[in-house]
Amino acid sequence: MKTTSKPVASLRHSWQLAHLALAVAAAGSAPAALAQQQAMNLEEVVVTARRREENLQDVPIAVTAMSEDFLRTQNVGQIEDLGTKVPSLRISGAGGSLNEPIISLRGQRPAEAAFNQDQAVPIYFNEIVMAPTQGSNLGMYDLQSVQVLKGPQGTLFGRNSTGGAVLMSPKRPGRELGGYAEIKVGDYDLVGFEGAVDVPVNDNLQMRIAGRKLDRDGYQKNVANNELNGKTYGDEHSEGVRLSVNFENDALTNLTVLAFDENDIRAAVPVPGPYNGSTGLGAYAAAGFLPDWAAGVERQLKRDDPWKIESDVDAKEYVKNVFGSNTTEFEITDDLSIKNVMGYRKVNFETASDVDGTAFPGWGTYTPGAPGVTTVPRPTELQSEFFSEELQLLGSAFNERLDWIIGAYWSKTDATQDYLVQQAPGSYDTGISTSVNTSTGVFGEATYAFSDEWSVTAGLRQSWDEREITVSKWNDLDRTNCRVTGEGGVALPDCARTVDEKFDEPTGRLSVNYTPLDDMMIYASVSTGYRAGGFNTRGTNDATLQPFDQEVVTTYEIGNKADWDIAGVPVRSNVAVYWQDYEDIHHTRSFYESGILVTRTENAAEAEIKGFEADLTVMPTDDLRLTLSYSYVDAQYKEKKDLIGGVEIDTSDNEFPYIPEQSLTASVAYTLPIDASLGEMSVLVSYYWQDEMATHPLIDQFDIMPGTFTPTWSEDDVARMTDYSEADDYSVWNLRYDWRNVMGSDFDLAAYVNNATDEEYILGGLNVVDSGGYAGAMYGAPRTIGASLRYSF
Repeated sequence: MKTTSKPVASLRHSWQLAHLALAVAAAGSAPAALAQQQAMNLEEVVVTARRREENLQDVPIAVTAMSEDFLRTQNVGQIEDLGTKVPSLRISGAGGSLNEPIISLRGQRPAEAAFNQDQAVPIYFNEIVMAPTQGSNLGMYDLQSVQVLKGPQGTLFGRNSTGGAVLMSPKRPGRELGGYAEIKVGDYDLVGFEGAVDVPVNDNLQMRIAGRKLDRDGYQKNVANNELNGKTYGDEHSEGVRLSVNFENDALTNLTVLAFDENDIRAAVPVPGPYNGSTGLGAYAAAGFLPDWAAGVERQLKRDDPWKIESDVDAKEYVKNVFGSNTTEFEITDDLSIKNVMGYRKVNFETASDVDGTAFPGWGTYTPGAPGVTTVPRPTELQSEFFSEELQLLGSAFNERLDWIIGAYWSKTDATQDYLVQQAPGSYDTGISTSVNTSTGVFGEATYAFSDEWSVTAGLRQSWDEREITVSKWNDLDRTNCRVTGEGGVALPDCARTVDEKFDEPTGRLSVNYTPLDDMMIYASVSTGYRAGGFNTRGTNDATLQPFDQEVVTTYEIGNKADWDIAGVPVRSNVAVYWQDYEDIHHTRSFYESGILVTRTENAAEAEIKGFEADLTVMPTDDLRLTLSYSYVDAQYKEKKDLIGGVEIDTSDNEFPYIPEQSLTASVAYTLPIDASLGEMSVLVSYYWQDEMATHPLIDQFDIMPGTFTPTWSEDDVARMTDYSEADDYSVWNLRYDWRNVMGSDFDLAAYVNNATDEEYILGGLNVVDSGGYAGAMYGAPRTIGASLRYSF
């Protein structure tokens, strides 16, 4: 593995960050004399985490809120950009596809983006959960805000979740004619346009039309000696349009949002790492049976450049997303209102990828024709349709000392995936899986203020989920050799088997909130979350079509939110300490079944996740703003066993893969002292660092793994696979210059450099060095440079 640069030694980082955590925690318990009624110059941040508009500092939930201006000045244009702005939040792709984002928060991360499984941290767009995850990365334009809620959710809205939720809110129509138009240019032939216009029809009816189109060449260049030589991968060709219609009168508000988004790209190619010569396909390569593939891997390792790759597949991804939502709120009395939220989403997703990352026609999408000849690959196709309905009743009582909400939720996802995967020359895994997921829930939450200082929040939810799947699988191109069997192993004439299961769980939240001063809040909470079980889409028989159980998490959290005026300097500090008790975790493992490499989700006993988060904002002057956020996550299994070589092994002390223990983000924003007639100029420097992380769940057991031709792995293979499966820590620097109201005009000019030091760092990938004997990594974007010109009217 390539060793990435480190700002300082990892141990030194740990000590510095530990001291920072203690310093911020001390600020949260500093003498009350330092606090004032209002910390000047620190604006109030309005969030809707509890389904009503509130000051972020008054909400007893750990929330990171990003405004429209923050998203623009921090260069957040893609969903993966959020991962460098919120410590403890990581966003990677399923096998590298960023059109299938996998979101982890506070250590909770699904191992795959299976279309029939709920995510631990779902994305909501205009209050509608984006299920399945495929295509949920689209729509990152013309947003009012993005809020990241941490911890179990479900007593206030939508679907139940264990890790948190990401809420995206599109900008609502304005009451005056206006809008903006923005063009973007940059390296890699980046050309983009984004704009929106508000059209007020009358005092009660307003519309907003927004759209975006972006074209950019890929970061990876194919250097293979075939007809694909010179093509680039990891590009983007996306476009979207959104219509929002808002109607309001004294008692009624009705907002309808309709959107269409499309992305047609050449998919990024996984960068192969060293193969394991002791097991799987790597053992066959080491024995001389796969010389072309082995040579391709060795060339990539010698090249040591993730942006120059070899591939025999003209990889592609195409996603089309049709979205609709309607939110109606009716005020019955001054203290009682009713709200209805309806949602619809239709997704078409096609993907063709080169899993092995070489020009050898081995593993990945099947490409008809001779090696090196450009042909149209046969992609995996997913068709999904989603409906949801949610009804809420909101009210207050006892002179507004009691705020409450009760509601009911229902959703249904109907999806079909048709796939064909080549797993070696002449070996195929092909099938059709159709799933129907239905979720129902009733929920309620109330906050009662006993006094100006003390309040308590309590919430309950009951969830019911039904999961049904129909599978058909074959191991040949013509789909004649059926692999699916019925109960007891009987043959199925139509090669289709349907199984179903029901799950249910009560969950809740209890929080005690203490506000000793107007600008300080201390809270302690306990909350539970639940994620439904389900079935493996690649199951074939009684054993592999057994359902995996639901997972449940209990989170205990203590937090402090405060605004300070320390020696005339406004300071905002938000601190949270949490501990999660995690049971029946959904764990995905890979293994060979009838000569075909498959993955299966299982329940992996218990774990505990301990963590600490701190956010600090300081404004030494009106023109200088400093921010620092830090996260510590200790995620380990406390009761887990894995079958290794036919023997059950205790793997309780293993770490969670793709979860760095420490991460931080910092920024310095400075407004230049120039004459107001010239406009406003500012510079922003932002920094993100994360600790090293394991990329395989059994990295500590590599020394006892069985080999293909030998009892165990060789010492060299254990050393290489251990080194490869430990991703290095990395740092990312971003720079931006803004010139607003250029020379007093309505134009804004901006220039930026992302990943200024051109750091090479791993986001995710496929690591099956234990079962398959090979692995591939997906990297974050290299250094990019761009500029934009925006006209507001």
